[in-house]
Amino acid sequence: MTSIVEIYFDGLCEPKNPRGIPVYAFTISDLNTGQFLTQQAGLAGEPWTENATHNLAEYTGAINAIDWLKEHTPITNLVIYGDSQLVIRQLNKEYQVKSLNILPLYDRLTKVLEGFGWKAVWIPRERNTLADKLANDFYKDYCIKHHGKVLPTHEGKGFHFVTWQSGTFVT
Repeated sequence: MTSIVEIYFDGLCEPKNPRGIPVYAFTISDLNTGQFLTQQAGLAGEPWTENATHNLAEYTGAINAIDWLKEHTPITNLVIYGDSQLVIRQLNKEYQVKSLNILPLYDRLTKVLEGFGWKAVWIPRERNTLADKLANDFYKDYCIKHHGKVLPTHEGKGFHFVTWQSGTFVT
C-alpha cells in the first residue's frame, strides 16, 4: 500500500498586513496509519518589512512542509490542505500568478513539489484549526518575547491599524 501524507498549512501577518510579523505553520500526518509526523511554526520572513505579508506566510508554510517531508520521509504522495484560496487556486492553476512578489514563492513551491504525486485542496479555516493554532501561538510567543506583550490583531475583532511611534505601538 502506498503511503499518503496530509499536509495542513497556514500563515498570518499581524498586527497588520503588510509590514507585520509574518508567521507560517504546518502539520503533517500519514493518512494510511493515522500517525502524526510533525508540526512546525516560525517566522516566514523579516518582521516589519515591506515583504512581510500574509501571502508570504501562507506560501512559506506550504514550502516548508514539503521541504520537511523531502528531508524526513520517503513518502511521495500527498494531499495539501490550506485555507488560503490564493495559494490553493494558484497551485491548481485556477488563478494566474500576476504579482511579482508572489511569483518567486509560487516558483519555489512548484519546484519543491517536483517528483511528488499531489493534490491541493482548499478548506475553510474551521477545518484548519491545528495549523491556525500553531501560527497564532507562535505569533503570541514572539510578541511577548520581543515586545513584552501580545500586539493587537485584526482576527475576529474588526481591523485594528497599528503604527510604530516613538518606540511603542499605537492602535
